[in-house]
Amino acid sequence: MQQLSLQTLSDRALISDQLYRYAKGLDTRDWDLVASVLTDPFHLQAEMLDIDCTLSPREYIELAPGKFLPGFDATAHLNTNQLITIDGDQAHIETRMYACHYINPHDDTQTDQLSAPASIHCNMQMPWEGWLTRQPDGNWLFHRFHMGVAASEGDMSAMQTARSRVED
Repeated sequence: MQQLSLQTLSDRALISDQLYRYAKGLDTRDWDLVASVLTDPFHLQAEMLDIDCTLSPREYIELAPGKFLPGFDATAHLNTNQLITIDGDQAHIETRMYACHYINPHDDTQTDQLSAPASIHCNMQMPWEGWLTRQPDGNWLFHRFHMGVAASEGDMSAMQTARSRVED
């Protein structure tokens, strides 16, 4: 078990905040916020996209979230059960990500809420791991991600529908 010093507790809070920034950046389509938590380059392993490569943060955004997330009317990337391990200037976070993706099929601009039965949705439960390195300024950045898929629900073609909405 890790020694719980003030530095360890502070590092754990900083690392947890980086994951929250990442998820917020995805949901608000703030690509600068997403890029701000990644080293350049970093390694991405995403089972659902069949990707295992090293790339820049901008290449990642263009390859994955920038291609389909803007095509959704609403998303929520939630994470739970964070287990953070710190070893000097290296850290590992293991969590469960629940990624919710919704499209309003009626383009009803009068509605500010989407409900699962009336919308096209694709939700995924993912084991998610990140490896971080402490930077010279004390900040922690992800240098590697691993995203798996444990379960999914809804219409899996929603991803392609969202992608086609971005391409239009």
